[in-house]
Amino acid sequence: MKKIDKTTFISLKHGVSGGRFYASLLLVVLMSFCFLTSPGFAQQKIDLNRATLEQLKALPVSPELAQELYNRVQFKGYFTSIYQLWELPGMDAETFKKLKPLVKIEPVPAASAVQERIEQIYYRLERWSSNEGISNDLIDLWIEKALEPVNINKLGYDELVNFQNVSPVDAVAILQQRQRVNFFRNTRDLRYTPGLSNYAYRSLRNFVQFKDETFSQWHGSFLMRVDNFPFIAEEAEQSPQAQFLDITQQASETGLTQIPTVYSRLRFTQGKHLDFGLSYVRANGEPMNYAFTSPFHFPETKYHLTIKDLSWKNVLLKKLIVGYYKVTLGQGVIFENTDFFTPRKSGYGFRKRFNGISGDLSRNREFTLRGMAFETVYQNWRAIGFISMDSRDAILNKDDYLGKPSFNHFIVLDQRFKYTPGDTLRGPNNLDMSWLDAVNELTYGAHLQYTFTPGTFLGFSYYESAYDHYLNPDPYQVVGTDYSGNQNWDIRQVTADSEIKQAYGGPVSRGDNPLWSQAVSFRRVYGMNFQSVWKNLAFQGEYGILDKSGGGFKPLNGPRALVASVYWQQENFNLLLLYRNYDLGFDNPYQRSFSNYRRYKGTIFEDYYYLQTPLYGQLYSNNPQPQAEAGFYISSYYQITRQLRTNLQFDNWTRKSDRAKNYRLVGSVDYRPVFPLGIQIRHKWQSREPQNDLTPNQFYKNYELRGRLRFRLSNYDAFDLIYANSKLVVHPRPRVFGDFVLDGEAMGVSYAHNFNRNFRLSGMLMYYKGFFWNFEETQFVIMDSPRGAMRFFLSAYSRLTPNLSVRLKYTADHQLPINNIQFQPYQSTIDANPGKMFGTLWKRSQEHLFYFELNYNF
Repeated sequence: MKKIDKTTFISLKHGVSGGRFYASLLLVVLMSFCFLTSPGFAQQKIDLNRATLEQLKALPVSPELAQELYNRVQFKGYFTSIYQLWELPGMDAETFKKLKPLVKIEPVPAASAVQERIEQIYYRLERWSSNEGISNDLIDLWIEKALEPVNINKLGYDELVNFQNVSPVDAVAILQQRQRVNFFRNTRDLRYTPGLSNYAYRSLRNFVQFKDETFSQWHGSFLMRVDNFPFIAEEAEQSPQAQFLDITQQASETGLTQIPTVYSRLRFTQGKHLDFGLSYVRANGEPMNYAFTSPFHFPETKYHLTIKDLSWKNVLLKKLIVGYYKVTLGQGVIFENTDFFTPRKSGYGFRKRFNGISGDLSRNREFTLRGMAFETVYQNWRAIGFISMDSRDAILNKDDYLGKPSFNHFIVLDQRFKYTPGDTLRGPNNLDMSWLDAVNELTYGAHLQYTFTPGTFLGFSYYESAYDHYLNPDPYQVVGTDYSGNQNWDIRQVTADSEIKQAYGGPVSRGDNPLWSQAVSFRRVYGMNFQSVWKNLAFQGEYGILDKSGGGFKPLNGPRALVASVYWQQENFNLLLLYRNYDLGFDNPYQRSFSNYRRYKGTIFEDYYYLQTPLYGQLYSNNPQPQAEAGFYISSYYQITRQLRTNLQFDNWTRKSDRAKNYRLVGSVDYRPVFPLGIQIRHKWQSREPQNDLTPNQFYKNYELRGRLRFRLSNYDAFDLIYANSKLVVHPRPRVFGDFVLDGEAMGVSYAHNFNRNFRLSGMLMYYKGFFWNFEETQFVIMDSPRGAMRFFLSAYSRLTPNLSVRLKYTADHQLPINNIQFQPYQSTIDANPGKMFGTLWKRSQEHLFYFELNYNF
């Protein structure tokens, strides 16, 4: 199969150069609008009630009088008349005459309690709303509680542990101190809680209050993001081949568009008992998909209505959710419905896991739950129950069971086309097998937990899914053939493909369901979880079983999965020890527990060019399940002095499919010799064992060094110097030209300048060669350039009003050119393209990307 280069991909994706010109022009107009309409740059009279000290000093007055003007508003209240200027010391007739045409007095309405909170923590709201590395459930919770703080004297363990930077040890320390002192009176009482870490205290004070006080009956937020960034998963090479394999023939069939990615979310909260939300997601280039088309067209939208914190006698209904919702139980072994894989998701620090149920307004589109869920507490008992009926994107097999095809695997799609590009046999003109909403799924489950003491509990979890198609994970239905017609599954198998062979399905999955007459197959998972906190130690674990007893139920019959951890916390030190062990046959689509790699790593599903269409490579690249592995993980943080902090991570695990041993060691140092200067060094060493008879030609070693000099300037400005170097040692392949050591290097500079508290400009300029990853403001990006490339971005952030903020970002990536490229295709390709030459004298790839974000909190 011919590999389409990046230039072809970009040109096909964004259209002809004329389209780029208009897109660039629109981008310039939008950035100019943000710049000119921001409070710091509006060309109009200065409102004395809202002016900053810098704006007042720019007026034709003395520095002393400017300070008096500023102090008058800050400490005595707003001006109501221009003639109140005469009350200021130092004001005379000549100065008043100069000032009068330059300034104005605008009335300031009384701010609500929510508006005051927004003004106090606007910088945190901006950071949370723009964060893409943390669960949406946690972000929604933090924003809600920050706008309307809760009484810490009424919070239980489950509420406390979901807050930012609060560990199980911190949550138990707060509950035990509250029992000793009866109640917390203020932040001082909270700060001196024995065993409470500094990080937890600094975070909690943003979310809690110390008495019952209602801030507002109604408040909420609206978020919209629009961008044309390419997908950053491992399928970076397969996407252009899959989506644009034969673009002229398939454009009308797939419904391909040039509309960018759009994500919007609207949330309302009424008092302390009602939440409502809507969200909409559409991926880059994706056709419009409708929930219904009659009597009018309505796009697929997620929604939820949540009733919470209602009590009757000793029973507390914590949440009742109708619509779309998310469920997370224990350590993620049995159930957590998200579409995204997070490596090394330990439940601590930046890998924190939301616990319980919540309304789902996230980007999830495959493993969504639509129906009803509840969470209730009675004395020491906690119960969660849920039921859902929703459709799943899946690959249908070319067979027939009871008049309809079976399905092979669920698949998380980057772009939800109705039919699979490149798989013409399943297209509308042949078998007419759409992979969109191909299978209906009924899912229900429950979790019952008993708490012995604060932080010490034992829980039992269970869920079952029923499907209206047979589940038959036949690899021949996904893996393709070579040009001679030979089955790649027969000639290209490796030992790691045993993970595919162990996929759940076949006769053991067949059975009906008493709640749904259309069910013909099912999946059932159950298990238990525990936790105990003793002093500054937290013990956690979860054990799950995938039932393989067929239509009946035989306890303890099936593959197992286990996660267990110990967490030790001191004031300036913490240590996490974690062990996991997943059986190869534990194929649970809702498992999201700790692992380094996603399921099917190293299998033929990763080698997308062997599949019937490269887009089926998303079976691996977008798979949110962890891989079957067993190993130990150690993570430690130690603040040696006020200026020196260290982090260490070590992981040693075995991949179950081929018994390949893997190692990963990461160490980082953050040193601040003086306040404005920070020195950050991070080094990673990762390797797979060099000798294993079961994994030929698969070993590798990776060394990565990253350094950063960060200068913290006045007014919260920042200036960074970045350098990164990496080496990847792979097994040499004689038929492939090139070095078996793949080098990577990057160096760059970034700068952020706050003109005032309402407007900020930031940018970065970088040169890189080879593979490189980076955090660019609010986005995580992955880049690769074999010859080298220049990359830069410019971002503008503006608070147009106290409630409304806008962020606009432009990114350009220019690859160095490649000369004299020749490619010898197969004869079938030559015959299909008569008169065409397969080569070029000069090629240069480039990207022009934009990101737009609007936030409104009210």
